[in-house]
Amino acid sequence: MNLKSLLLSALTFGSVVAPTANAGYVYEGYHLMDGNDFPGYEVVATPMIQALTEMGVPVVDGGKNDVDMCRPQEDKMTLGFYVPASNVMVICTKSIPGWLQMETLTHETVHVIQDARAGINNGDLEEAPQSHLIQLANQMDPKKMNIIYQLYTQDQYAVEIEAFFFETQPQVVVNEIQRWAF
Repeated sequence: MNLKSLLLSALTFGSVVAPTANAGYVYEGYHLMDGNDFPGYEVVATPMIQALTEMGVPVVDGGKNDVDMCRPQEDKMTLGFYVPASNVMVICTKSIPGWLQMETLTHETVHVIQDARAGINNGDLEEAPQSHLIQLANQMDPKKMNIIYQLYTQDQYAVEIEAFFFETQPQVVVNEIQRWAF
């Protein structure tokens, strides 16, 4: 059984055993997150994760599951990632403050929305219209633009501009992800 099948089985099991808590527990060695894993942000994290769960996107705690990509490197650290080919999100939680974990959840949820625009089961992310991206880039903090230029390749700029812009606006992202989930 692969990771995706295992996680979806866990989500199904969780919704049968505890319908209000589809994550936040360990199932066959994997910790799946829920809003309670984001203390102080439960009001926005809970509906965000519920919408992701309805879309079949489990949110995995990369710190508790000791995910390789979440281990700090000498010169960089991954905060989280979304794998559109398998519809799995990982939030790296070790040594990362709660506010940054929430920002990362929001950022990665924007990538799920991009995946939904392209068709959630095809592994692609669809960019926002060029005019919208230019508007976001012009309004974005120049420090964030520099992060994008330093950490990503040019073909990733468009999806990252949108994700970085909205990562500090979780309620906007909750409203949008709920449109795709419901």
